[in-house]
Amino acid sequence: MTTTIDTWNVMVVEDEHDSMELVQGILGYYGIHSTGVETAEEGLKTLESVNPNLVIVDLNLPGLDGWSFLKRAKRSPQFADVPFVAVTAYYSAEMAEQAIEAGFAAYFIKPIEATSFVRELESVMNGY
Repeated sequence: MTTTIDTWNVMVVEDEHDSMELVQGILGYYGIHSTGVETAEEGLKTLESVNPNLVIVDLNLPGLDGWSFLKRAKRSPQFADVPFVAVTAYYSAEMAEQAIEAGFAAYFIKPIEATSFVRELESVMNGY
C-alpha cells in the first residue's frame, strides 16, 4: 500500500534527548506528525492511543529494550502490520541482520543521516 508522508503518524521511542530531537526535527521538517516517548514501557502504554502507522525504536533502551518492545507490540493484531524500524549507535552487520530477522522493517545507524532518512522511510512505508 502506497502512503504519502502527510498521512504518516510516527511514534519515536528514544531515550536520548538529542537523538529524539533530531529524529522528530527531521520528521517535522517534512510535515510528518510524530509522538515521542522515552521508554519502551511508556511506548507500550501509549501505542493504542497514538495508533502510529510507523514506529521508530532505539534498540538500546533502559529497562525494556527495543527488541522486547517490538515483540510485545507485535503481539497486538492492531500493530502486526505496522512497520517498526530500529535505530542504534552500535552498528554491526550481524546486528543489522538480527534486527531484520526479528521483524524490524529497517535498521538505521545513529547519528541519523538527515538528507536520506525520510527517503529511506518512504521506501519502508511503500514496501511494507
